[in-house]
Amino acid sequence: MASPAEKLAQSLEELKELQNDQGIAVAKTSDLSRTHLDRLVANGFLTQIIKGWYLSTSPDIKPGSTSAWYTSFWYFISVYLN
Repeated sequence: MASPAEKLAQSLEELKELQNDQGIAVAKTSDLSRTHLDRLVANGFLTQIIKGWYLSTSPDIKPGSTSAWYTSFWYFISVYLN
């Protein structure tokens, strides 16, 4: 059986596949399995933007910080509108 660290590593690999060249990933719920999504949100690697849409973030960002949002706003808009 895989350890929690190995499970998180698997989820991070899935997230890495979604990231663009700048390391920004905008994911909708259908892009990741529920298990990976829940694991990444619980560990701070994804933050919900709006219902069904998530942004890749660093787990050491403080709650309420908007820096990740400002750097990825236009990328999110392009993915969302397409």
